[in-house]
Amino acid sequence: MRRTLIASALLATACATQAASTPARPAQQTQQRQPAPQAPQSRAPSAEERRSFEEYYRLQVPPRVSGGASLFAPMFDIQRHRGEPWRVIARVDSSPRRHTPDLCRQIRTSYLYDAKAPADARWQPSAAAPEWYVWLATPKVACTAARYTTRMDPAVPPDDVKALLWQHRELLARARLLFAGNSSCARQRALTFRLAAIEPAPPANGAPVMIGMVFESDRETRVRVAVRKSRGEYAAWNVNCVDAAG
Repeated sequence: MRRTLIASALLATACATQAASTPARPAQQTQQRQPAPQAPQSRAPSAEERRSFEEYYRLQVPPRVSGGASLFAPMFDIQRHRGEPWRVIARVDSSPRRHTPDLCRQIRTSYLYDAKAPADARWQPSAAAPEWYVWLATPKVACTAARYTTRMDPAVPPDDVKALLWQHRELLARARLLFAGNSSCARQRALTFRLAAIEPAPPANGAPVMIGMVFESDRETRVRVAVRKSRGEYAAWNVNCVDAAG
């Protein structure tokens, strides 16, 4: 009996020594790595989706609004995340119109597709507000479709939109000086940008009137430049690249 107790004590001592000499595994190694989020899948519209939208648009939207069924082909945005149904959106631009003496404008309207609805009710206008796209007009020349347009928030006065369209290259050049002092923007300082949108911006200290300019780069990133307006003059005030990929 005594030998058994001694053997048990020696075994327990050996086990304790073994545990003490084994290094603890770092906590991060015991945790499973979370999988990276998957990019959404995309595809082209099916023949049925394209045919049904063209029929819906021809019947529901008069040519005086659309500019004619053959003038502007719809743009389709079809995406899904793995395991989810496809989300089918069709977008159509109106014919160009003169918004002000200095601005031309097109209105982009979105429509949603429901494959489970009856055949004559599969398309419905999106709940999202139509988007305005503008560009500088040529005096005494009718507005025609432009290659490059800028999304305009209707809350921004047209006079400000006109001024920013004229000055956007100069304002971007000044904003690049601010990129170096912003860690999220520094790497984008030398990229090529185009003006994608003009939108309201919250007021800043000492700058009660602010307007936002959204620039998209040739690397598919996005920069927001807050512009200060004072006595009819505009100055790049600050930059934001935190949501550059969004």
